[in-house]
Amino acid sequence: MKFSYLLVLILIMLSISVSGCTDITGNNGTNKSSTGGTFENMWVKFHYPSELVILDNSNNTTCKIEIYNSSNTVIENMVGEIFYYQVDKIDQESFTKAKRISIDDKSGIKIEDGLQVCCYVYLTSEYTDVETMILNFDAHNYRDAYQKIADTIEVKKIPS
Repeated sequence: MKFSYLLVLILIMLSISVSGCTDITGNNGTNKSSTGGTFENMWVKFHYPSELVILDNSNNTTCKIEIYNSSNTVIENMVGEIFYYQVDKIDQESFTKAKRISIDDKSGIKIEDGLQVCCYVYLTSEYTDVETMILNFDAHNYRDAYQKIADTIEVKKIPS
């Protein structure tokens, strides 16, 4: 059962990476980094553990934030990411262990399997092509970092 959830999450992440929603090379957007525990751009604002480094690849059309455990921002050091993407709520009904949540007064679901915690926060009320903020973190080592960000994140802008 755990394997099937992990497989679904891996497939989602692969489809998102292929679609261009995450750019692990860091070659687009503003490529601004942040240290010190507070982050803000035009899309979101949040607090995070000060030992982490935030790389902001956001631009005027989308939010793409990568979170690293080192200033060496290579994929091996990535512990989390926050990005906007369109999803269909009906596709997420198959997640039987999804927990309903609320972040910044917006509804969503959280899926956690011990290795990864993935949170979908619905930014609009549609049922298909829903603008969604996705928080995806290494749950094994950085669950507390995920929780601190989830508890403090404010959505400032929703794509139109």
